[in-house]
Amino acid sequence: MKKILLFSAAVVLLAACHKEPYPQDNDNEYLVYTSPGKDVNFSQFRTFDIADSLLVIGQGDKPVYSQTQGALALIQAYRTNMEKLGYIYTPSNPDADLGIQLTYIIKTERYVQYYDNPYWWLDYPGYWPAGYWGSWHGFYYPRPVVYTYTTNALIADMVNLTAEIEEDKPLEVLWTSYIGGPAGSSYQNDVDRMKAAIDQAFAQSPYLKPSQTK
Repeated sequence: MKKILLFSAAVVLLAACHKEPYPQDNDNEYLVYTSPGKDVNFSQFRTFDIADSLLVIGQGDKPVYSQTQGALALIQAYRTNMEKLGYIYTPSNPDADLGIQLTYIIKTERYVQYYDNPYWWLDYPGYWPAGYWGSWHGFYYPRPVVYTYTTNALIADMVNLTAEIEEDKPLEVLWTSYIGGPAGSSYQNDVDRMKAAIDQAFAQSPYLKPSQTK
C-alpha cells in the first residue's frame, strides 16, 4: 500500500471583525464525531490491519498517498488505541478481521460580508486620526470585510474483512470517526491536536471492545 502525507495549511486571515463567523481560536480541540454500524457486535472480532498510507484530498486535482512523519503519527495513534482495546495488529495479513483506512481532507472556506460598521478598530483609543493626513473627517472603507481560513478533517473507516466477498458488493463499514475543524497555527500543532482527538474518538466508543479469544 502507499501512504499519505499530512499537510497542515496555515490559517490566512485577510481582515477580521471580532463579531464574525470565523474561528476565534484555531488551536483548540477538533470536533470529534463517531458512528458505529447498525447492530454491530465488535466482540466477534479480534485482529486488525491498518493502511500504511494516509489518503490526502484537497491538496491538488487528484488525491495522493503519503507517509510523512505526521501521517505516520496519526496512523500509529489509531493502531495504539486499537491495541489498548485488546485487538491484535496483523499487518498485511489477509486473515485480519478488521481493516482501517484514513483520509485527510483539506478545504478552504471563504466568507465575504458587508456591515454598517465592521471596522471596530476605528474606535480604539489612540487609533490614527484622519486629520493626520489633512482636513479629513474620519475614514471610509469602500470594500467588504473578507475572512479566509482553512479547515481540515481526518476520517477513519473501519471495515469488515471477514465478510463474504461478492461481485459488486462494497465492504461494510463498521465504524467511522470524523475529526475536523480549523487548521491550527502550525503543522505540528495540527498533528498533536488530531492525535488527542483520535484518543477522544476511542474514548467515546466503548462498544469497540474485541473478542478475548480467537
